[in-house]
Amino acid sequence: MTHPTKIETLATSILRNQVELTAWQRKFLLHLFVLWLCVKGPHNFINMSRHGDYVESTYRNNFAKPVNWLELNIQLVKDNLSDDRSLNFDPSFLPKSGKCTDGVGRFWSGCAGEAKRGLEFSGLAAVDLEDKTALHVLAVQTVEKNSNESLLDYYACIITINADKLMEVSKYVAADACFSRKPFVDQLVASGFELVSRLRTDAHLRYLYIGPKEKRSGAPRKYDGRVNARQLRPDVFTSCYQAEDGSWIGYTAVVNIKAWKRPARIVIIHDLDENGKVMGHRIYVATDVQLDGGELLHIYQCRFQQEFLYRDAKQELGLEHCQAYSWEKIDFHLNVSLTVGSLAKVAHHLQGQTQRSQPFSIADIKTQYRNEYQAIRILSLCRIDLHHPLIRKLWPGIRNHGKRRA
Repeated sequence: MTHPTKIETLATSILRNQVELTAWQRKFLLHLFVLWLCVKGPHNFINMSRHGDYVESTYRNNFAKPVNWLELNIQLVKDNLSDDRSLNFDPSFLPKSGKCTDGVGRFWSGCAGEAKRGLEFSGLAAVDLEDKTALHVLAVQTVEKNSNESLLDYYACIITINADKLMEVSKYVAADACFSRKPFVDQLVASGFELVSRLRTDAHLRYLYIGPKEKRSGAPRKYDGRVNARQLRPDVFTSCYQAEDGSWIGYTAVVNIKAWKRPARIVIIHDLDENGKVMGHRIYVATDVQLDGGELLHIYQCRFQQEFLYRDAKQELGLEHCQAYSWEKIDFHLNVSLTVGSLAKVAHHLQGQTQRSQPFSIADIKTQYRNEYQAIRILSLCRIDLHHPLIRKLWPGIRNHGKRRA
C-alpha cells in the first residue's frame, strides 16, 4: 500500500527527461499529479493545502513557475500511442468573472450557442488513429492578442510557433469547419502541416481541367466547371466509403477550392433515404491531395476524441476551478488538469493491454485514489501497520469502494 501508484511511476519516468526542471519542481509536480486525483471539491489553492502536504502559498507560488508542458506531453504521446497519429486543434470556453483576471472577455461558448463572458483556451491533442485514443498535448489561453491580429491568425500562430515539436506528433491537424478559412490554411501549410477540416455545404468547388491544351490565346484553361455537390461527375469522383446500413456514401476527388485558391482533396458524403435518394450532403477537406479519401474521413471523425479530454477535465479534474488572476497560473492550471487526465488514461487504460477494450472512467480512477489516500491517512494516524495481512486482504475492497465499475 505504500508503494508508488501507477501514476507516480509513470510521471517519474516522464519528469526524469525534463532537464529544464529543478529537483524541487520535479518533486512538486510528482506530488501534485497524485494530489489532483485525491482532492474532493474544487481544485483551488486553499483546497489543495487542506488535502496536500504544503501550505497554500507553496501551491500558489509554484503555479507561477514555467513548465514545458509541450515537451512533457509529447514524450507521453510518443511512448504510449502508435505512430499513426494526428493532431487535433479546438478552442474551449471556460466561465470566469473578475475585472483583474488576465484574458477575461467575450468568447464563443459551443454549449450555450452564444458568446459569453469568461476565458478561452486553445487545446492541442494527439489522437491515435488505430484505437481512437486522445492524449493532451498543450493548452494556451487566449490572452495578449495584438489589436491588428485576427483571431484566426492568433490560433494559427499557436501551432506554427511550436511547429518543430508538434511535427514529432503528426503533420496532420484536424480542426472543425470554423478553421477552414484561407488565413488559417495558408499559415499551416506554409509551416509544413496539412489541415483536415470540413467545408460549408455551399462552398464554391471547381473541377480541374485535365483535357488537351486548347488552341487559343490567353492563359491555359485551369477549371472545368463548378462542382454540384448533389450531382457529382462519375469520371472525377470515386466512391471511397459507405455506411454499413446504407444511410450514406462518400465520394472523393481532387478539386479546386475557390476561397483557398488552391487544389485540395475532398470527400462529399451523400445522406440517403430508404430509397437511396440524396437527402443532404457534407463536405470534408484536406490540403494533402495525396491523402486517401477514407483516411481523410477517419482523421476527421477521430477529432471528437479530444472532446472527451475536455469533458473529463471539466467534470472530474477541476478544469474550471482556477481562482488565480495571472495568465501564468491559469496556464499552469489548464495544463495540469488536462495532463493528469492523460497520465491517468495511460497508467490505468493504455498500459494494460487487457483493459483497452473496456471503457475508460476518470471518475472511477479518482474514487480509487481518494479511497487509498484517505485510508492510508486514517490508518497511519491510528498507527496501524499498512502491511498487516488483514489490511492486505481488505485493501481491494477499500480502494474500490464506491466505484461505478468495481
